[in-house]
Amino acid sequence: MRIAIVGAGVIGSIFAYIFGREHEVTLIEVAKEKVELYRREGFTVIMPDGKEVHVDNVRITSNPEEVGKVDLVQISVKGFATAPATKNALPMIGDDTMVLSVQNGLVHDTIAEIVGKEKVIAGITAHSGMPVSPNVIRYVGGFGPLLTIGKYDKNPDERFNQIVEELRKTGEDIVVVDDIEPIIWKKLVANVACNPVAAITGMTSVEALACDETKDLIRMLAEEVVAVAKARGIYFEEMENIADFVYKAFAGTRDNKVSMLQDVEAGRKTEVETLNLAIVREGERLGVDTPANKVIANIIKSLEFMYDKRK
Repeated sequence: MRIAIVGAGVIGSIFAYIFGREHEVTLIEVAKEKVELYRREGFTVIMPDGKEVHVDNVRITSNPEEVGKVDLVQISVKGFATAPATKNALPMIGDDTMVLSVQNGLVHDTIAEIVGKEKVIAGITAHSGMPVSPNVIRYVGGFGPLLTIGKYDKNPDERFNQIVEELRKTGEDIVVVDDIEPIIWKKLVANVACNPVAAITGMTSVEALACDETKDLIRMLAEEVVAVAKARGIYFEEMENIADFVYKAFAGTRDNKVSMLQDVEAGRKTEVETLNLAIVREGERLGVDTPANKVIANIIKSLEFMYDKRK
C-alpha cells in the first residue's frame, strides 16, 4: 500500500517508521531544512525499550505532486495547520484514496469540507513521543492500541475495510469502532484539560498531579468539556468520573513534556485553537458556559502574542 504522511513531526515520523516496515511511505514536510536533513541522514527512533532504530527507507518531499495518487493520506500536523495541509495534499488524493487524521483536537470537519466526509477516517492514538534532536525521536509508546479508527461518516465501506486490512499487516493493534466520535471526545477532554495547564505552569504530569490547585484546574476544564459533549449528545463511560479519567490519562505521560509545553518553551504557535477554543466556540453554539476554558485559552493566546512580538 502507498501511504503519504503529511507532517514529519514526532507523530508523523513515528508512524512513518511503523507503517514503513510493511508499506511504501512518503513523508510530506513544508520545512525544507528538515526535508534535506532526512534525505541526507534519515532519522532515528529511540524505542520505548531504549533500542535505537535508524530509518532510511522512508522518502520525504515538500512537493506532493512528486508523489502522485496514493492509497492513504495521513494528516499529522498541528490542528491550526489542518486546512492548508489538507489542501496541499490534494494532488495525492484520488477517487480511491482515503484520508486518515491522527491529530489532536476538533479537526475532522475541516478535513471533510475539503475532501468529502466519505473519505475521512478519524484516528486516535494514545501513543506519543518527544524530539531529541531534529532527526532523532524518542518514542514513548503508550497504553492501548496504536490506533483506534472509524469512518467519520459512520458508514464503513469496502475501501475502508481494505485500508484496515493493510494497516494491520504491520502487526500493530488497529481497533475499528462503528462510532468514532465518543473516542475523539474522550481523548479531547484529556488534551483540553491537561495540555494547557502543563504549558502555562511548565509542569510535568508528576508535578501537576502532586499539586491540589493544579488538579482542581484540570478538573474544571474537563467538566466543561463533558458539559459540551453531553449537549452534543455524546456519551462515554468515563464521563461519570471525568476527573479520575483525566488524572490517569495525564499520569501516563510521566515525566515527559506534553506537546503544548514543548511548543510554549520553543516559542511556537500552539494547538489551543482546536482544543480549548474549540470547546469555547462549541459551548457558545450550544448554550453551555465554558469560563475556565476561555480564561486558559486567553492566557495561551497571550503567550503566543508575545512570542510573535519578539520575533
